Amino acid sequence: MIARGKILQMAIAAFAAYAFFTLLVRFIGDEAWPNSLSHSPRNFIHDSTFEHIQNRTLGFEHIYAISMKERTDKRDFLTLAATVSGFKVEWLDGVRPDDLHPKAMPDGADTSLMKPTVIACWRAHMNALLNVITNDYSTALVLEDDADWDVSLKSQLREFARGLHTLKGNDHVSKEAPYGTDWDLLWIGGCASGPNANETSFYAIPMDPTVPRVHHRSTWGGPTDEWREKYPELAEDSTRFIYRAEMGCCMFGYAVTNRGARNILSALSVDRLDKPVDNALGDLCAGSYGRRQIECWAPFPNLIGTHRRAGSASRDSDIEKNNIAEFHEEQAWNMVYSTRRNIQQLIAGEDTVYSQWKDEDVPWSSKEIRHKEFIYPGGYLVN
Repeated sequence: MIARGKILQMAIAAFAAYAFFTLLVRFIGDEAWPNSLSHSPRNFIHDSTFEHIQNRTLGFEHIYAISMKERTDKRDFLTLAATVSGFKVEWLDGVRPDDLHPKAMPDGADTSLMKPTVIACWRAHMNALLNVITNDYSTALVLEDDADWDVSLKSQLREFARGLHTLKGNDHVSKEAPYGTDWDLLWIGGCASGPNANETSFYAIPMDPTVPRVHHRSTWGGPTDEWREKYPELAEDSTRFIYRAEMGCCMFGYAVTNRGARNILSALSVDRLDKPVDNALGDLCAGSYGRRQIECWAPFPNLIGTHRRAGSASRDSDIEKNNIAEFHEEQAWNMVYSTRRNIQQLIAGEDTVYSQWKDEDVPWSSKEIRHKEFIYPGGYLVN
């Protein structure tokens, strides 16, 4: 009888342990770990939560790309790059200065301080936001036609979404909206971003093979001096940071919610535009110069950069008039395993892609990777 009693007790204990473990696994499938574990090596939200990031719109409801109608060269290249990366874009025509009626010019726009092409660029981005609102999209990604990204973009975005939710303290993540909808702007691609000088929380992804060394970047901003001093183990050369952004510049790729599109359109069209659109967006993120603050988040270095084909600089920009006699090599700003620089390998279905710095030995990043087998590293909350 005693032996049977002990067996029964052991069976009950085993069943209770099994039930607890099952509930725990189910819980972490959709929930973040408690804040008490925020300094663990990985702030875990189950990967299945972010399955929609693998879809044809990268987990957003829609993707737009802006391009001048005649720049078929840029449309061809971006379409190919998007196709091999597993997503699709809807094209929106860029705007010419002649398309802007004087009565439709925004208040505050001083043509003696801003080039007509800069104001036309503003209008093109306002048109994108107008489309988001008109179509009632919950979220949308907007790309410029020379945008470039790493071959592991979907994995990068999954970890970015994990970091975003961890920083916001979200306990539940909807699989249908992997980034959530409780923000205004995700400044995923640009040439600069920065947190508030007094910000203490961020999400760190150390030893990220897709982070270019500092001397290879065309960026500024990033972690505060206090972060650099307090966390020397998070080497700036090899760490990607995610944080609430209060500064930004350049609009290679950014995402908005419907709320964000309405807030930005209200501020930069209905209210006033007194500087280029990216600088004005930075003012909104900071709530500076009398602007109502919006909620912006960014990775640093950025996940979406820009690409320049080898040849005459006059083909680069439709905003700036570059010297036709000026030539440069192929450039992919801030990308290690650039999709565009590896486009021929990807179109051919090859497994191996190459760093654009193949002649440089980097401890945390290989000169070449088999992109289908590449595992992007995880990050953790620093608070």
